[in-house]
Amino acid sequence: MRSMDRAREACEKHLPHLSDELADVPPTTLESPGGPALDAFRRAGGPGLLIPTAYGGSGVSAVDAVRITRALGALSPSLGVASAMHNFSVAGLVALVGSAGASGLEWMLIEGIARDRLLVASGFAEGRTGSGILESAVTARRTENGYVVNGSKKPCSLSRSMDLLTASVALTGDDGSTRLGVALIPAGSPGISRNPFWGTPVLAGAESDELVLRDVLVAEELMLRPQVELGSGLDTLQTVGFVWFELLVTSAYTGAVGGLAERAIRAGRGSAGDRAALVIGMEAAAALTENVAGAIDSGTVGNDELGAALTARYAVQDLLVDLADRSAELLGGLAFVTSPEVGQLLAVSRALAFHPPSRLSAAQALLDHHDGAPLRVR
Repeated sequence: MRSMDRAREACEKHLPHLSDELADVPPTTLESPGGPALDAFRRAGGPGLLIPTAYGGSGVSAVDAVRITRALGALSPSLGVASAMHNFSVAGLVALVGSAGASGLEWMLIEGIARDRLLVASGFAEGRTGSGILESAVTARRTENGYVVNGSKKPCSLSRSMDLLTASVALTGDDGSTRLGVALIPAGSPGISRNPFWGTPVLAGAESDELVLRDVLVAEELMLRPQVELGSGLDTLQTVGFVWFELLVTSAYTGAVGGLAERAIRAGRGSAGDRAALVIGMEAAAALTENVAGAIDSGTVGNDELGAALTARYAVQDLLVDLADRSAELLGGLAFVTSPEVGQLLAVSRALAFHPPSRLSAAQALLDHHDGAPLRVR
């Protein structure tokens, strides 16, 4: 399958030998908490993929980034999702460094991530039904020593392996108004604890547990303040972050289902038409994300690209469910009952639907954008 071959080629080019290292590890081990995938990703240089070469990173293109994430999703769905969370956070920091208001601190941060191969956890949207994507259950109160942060993030991928947490917080001003802040919190900061939260074996290797923050002190220079009020529209930095999030998380799940589809094709079950349908669907899913990635590589990231990323995400989301069902059916009942991997990948194929924004929110935003209004993702 050409889309998966291209993904593996990009992964081997930028993360050499990672696939070989993980190829013989049982899937149940890769998908379990504490498995070897995240450490292998770190050793291969994965944390610096999206950091420009000027700062010590790999400086991969957006097209290669989605291909690599697709390959990682096929190797281990948990690794694919966890790497997507890391990389979209890093992409936001890189965008900040490129902005006019960037300070030397952001330069030092991204250089440190690449040099020391630090994993960055993303504590942004939370799994609360009905909550907006820009809302936060974590608060930050300003003091003479910096900001005191309280609250929890759940689920939060990379909760055990992270070196740095980037978290959205609600900043309350002296006038009582609330605005969005982004806190950069070292994992070893006093007041951070972790609680078990992820109760399913599906994607358990992504370490998506609860992070609790109790009176965590964040230095003034580690609190970023994007120019947007809570509950309002997006600034440029957030738009970049959302575009990368949708592309990368969609690619991770595409890779997971791609692995299942390849397994069905190799089994030679069903008709040529049945197998061709899997190839066609996978090539379409890959092309949708790569098309948006190509726009990022052209240097343009704005409302139109966010609309295209959301459109691709929901088109692929529906494709993946159909492709997973077809693949499992071709593999047959014996494969399902004798291999836990088939059932797990069927469950994984549904999980993209649980990532923000909700389909209803995205649909309304896209309709409004079609009529000429700015995208307002909630």
